[in-house]
Amino acid sequence: MSDPNLNLGVGGGQPPLGGGPSLQDEEAALKKGNTLPLVLGLVAALAVVIGIAAVLLSGDDTEQYSVIGRQINGMKQEHFDSFWGCALPNQPLETLRTNQDLSAAITKRASRSPTRYGEHVRTKCLVKLTEHGPELRQLIPPEDLTTQLDALQTAITELNDGWNGYLDQLDHSQEGYDEDAAAPHISKIAKGWYDYRNAHGELNDTIRERIHGAE
Repeated sequence: MSDPNLNLGVGGGQPPLGGGPSLQDEEAALKKGNTLPLVLGLVAALAVVIGIAAVLLSGDDTEQYSVIGRQINGMKQEHFDSFWGCALPNQPLETLRTNQDLSAAITKRASRSPTRYGEHVRTKCLVKLTEHGPELRQLIPPEDLTTQLDALQTAITELNDGWNGYLDQLDHSQEGYDEDAAAPHISKIAKGWYDYRNAHGELNDTIRERIHGAE
């Protein structure tokens, strides 16, 4: 394994940084009682090492935004998009452009067999959504993304609450689908879906601005 110090230009048998005095020069200087060249060489080498360490510790702001952008977009695909693909089988998600589109797609499937559809969403799909919030809360975003990330989490909470209420209502639909009873829950689901998409879009816009603005 290579010596990790080699990346900093120290250790590993490398010559002193900054063109400092050789070992023979140092010994000669010490014998003559002239320590000035030795001191100057050590100061120069130390300055270079401190400078490199400062760069490494300071980090790259654009990389920080790139990393959290990839994390958020990955979570959206893994949880949000996967949930809707499960809850709305055979539905091209790109065709859902408005709250009305979403409400109609849900109602179309649930009204055919309310209890069966409710069981499908509860047992196969809902976990994808409920896992999203806790993973978002583990992120440590740059300060200027905090408010938008909070909005994303609020939308996820609203979606979960809306679906839990809707599924409970479907469990009591032995006499058929009740559109009036379902309406408040569908409305909450649609609002959470809309708010999530907006918050996610605003987050991506801010991240792109920070990355390209630093170029």
